[in-house]
Amino acid sequence: MIPNSFAPFKITTVARARGCWTCTNFHGRFYADHLLCERDHARQVIGVPAMGCAFWEREPGADDE
Repeated sequence: MIPNSFAPFKITTVARARGCWTCTNFHGRFYADHLLCERDHARQVIGVPAMGCAFWEREPGADDE
């Protein structure tokens, strides 16, 4: 098996490809240059917002064109 062909977390939607910026837990707030996730009324700094996380939820209308 070629390692480059294995993709267990393949991104299939346009909204998911944008990571944290299209998540319901992102309210447009930042800490310095880092994005803040406000899941469960807490604030967490996200290191790689382009990837999102396990708690990503699609913001309604995020992939409308």
